[in-house]
Order: sequence, then structure tokens, then C-alpha cells
Amino acid sequence: MQRKGFWATVVLATVVSVLTVLGTTGPAGAVATSTTGRVGPGTQLVTGGRSCTAGFVFRDAAHRTYLGYAASCATRSGAASACAARALPAGTVVRLADRGRTLGYGVLRYSSLRALKAAGVSDAATCAANDFALVQLRGALARRARAAMPYWGGPTGLAALPSAGSTVFGLARTSATSRTIPRAGQVTSTAGSAATVSTLLPSTRADRGTGFLDDAGRAVGILTGSSTSGANAVVSLADVVAYAAAHGVPGLTLVQGGAFSGSAVL
Repeated sequence: MQRKGFWATVVLATVVSVLTVLGTTGPAGAVATSTTGRVGPGTQLVTGGRSCTAGFVFRDAAHRTYLGYAASCATRSGAASACAARALPAGTVVRLADRGRTLGYGVLRYSSLRALKAAGVSDAATCAANDFALVQLRGALARRARAAMPYWGGPTGLAALPSAGSTVFGLARTSATSRTIPRAGQVTSTAGSAATVSTLLPSTRADRGTGFLDDAGRAVGILTGSSTSGANAVVSLADVVAYAAAHGVPGLTLVQGGAFSGSAVL
């Protein structure tokens, strides 16, 4: 896809997003666009006062329900590298919110940064490419979990990061008190288990953990870093899920969310 054509597509998606937020009906009408009170992709996860965003819903072999996001959101303080970050322990309480309003509380059950440290991994690039954490939901909160990504639908499955030039679909939140809106992006480069995704609407720190879908609606990555230029660091969801399943969360699988409607929106 040529870059000019890509940005024209992204601008169109942004216009559709604004119309949807204002309540205008259109091609996206088949996908639930309201995030009010829902628990799932786009839900705010506040850990130790740091606000990030849930990417996808997961379950393990014991049928426990989780929201996934970035492990760098669950650290005590900033660090020069992911390997050096002081990851919060399992059992840390995580507040779930929607535009600042508390929905309930979950518990941090897995941090890739703690798992990597336990395995003796100290390579900065390896830690940066494995930035993933799970918040366990219980009781009524778990029953309220919905796997579908607002606006887009899906995920329809799990897949590897797409190649450079591919279009991906995700969510953004312009502030902690605003609702999520849909956005498209383009993979500009890939390197192993990580990629850079360029978006017209830059990510905020609170967007970290949000998920990206490919053009078939499959979950491919989560946002772990951003810049004001719109260049976003994204890690391979398939890789971090496989690592988690082998290092503390047996049988971890992505919960699918139904039909994907990205092509209809764009």
C-alpha cells in the first residue's frame, strides 16, 4: 500500500470514528460501539496509580478469566530498560475503570518481567519484546467480561505480527476521561517479536496495553511504547502468550470476540 493511500484510509477511518462517537449510524452499526460499563478491550487498568488499557480477554486451563495489558504498566518506577524495571508482585490490586469511573477490582496474576527475571534473562531487547501482564477477574466482574473489540469486532483468532506495509486496527483514548475511539495504523517495520506501527492519532501513555488486529480480525499485538510522532512500539501477542503459558499460566488462550468488521468501517 502506498503511504499516501494509507494515510487517506486512516483519515477516512478517523472521520468515521468521530461520526460513530457522535451517534451517527453507518457501516459500523453491526458492532457494539458503547464501552460504558463494559469490561474487556479498551477498559482502563489502573495499577499503582498508573493508568493503562486492556488489550484482550484470556482464559487459562483452570477457566480463570484475565485481561491482558503491558507488564511495564505494573512496575514501581521507570527504568533504563525493561529488564531493570521493578515489576509489581502477583496479588497487586488493579482498578478497572471506564473514563475514570470505577467498575471493580482485579488482581495482577502474571508479569512477563518477573517471569523473565526468574528465568535469568537480562538482554534488554528480549525483555522489551516480551512486555505482557495478566489481571485476573473474579465473580461478577469475570461474568461481565466481553472479548469483542469495540467498533471493529473480533478478535477472530491469534496470529503473528503482519509484515511491514500491512494495515492494523486498534483503539485509542485521548485522555483518561474520554471514551475509546477506533483507529487504523500501518506496520512500518518488524524485528523478531516486535514491530513499529505508525498511526495518525498518536498514542498516550494511558493507551499502553491496547491491542491491534490484522485485516482478518486476528489479534496480533499489544502497544508497549509510543511517541508524539505516532510511531508505536508493538510486541507480538502470539509470542508473549506462548511464553506466559510456559512460565506460570498453563493453557492460556485468547478468547475470541466474534465477527470482524474492519473492512466495512474503512
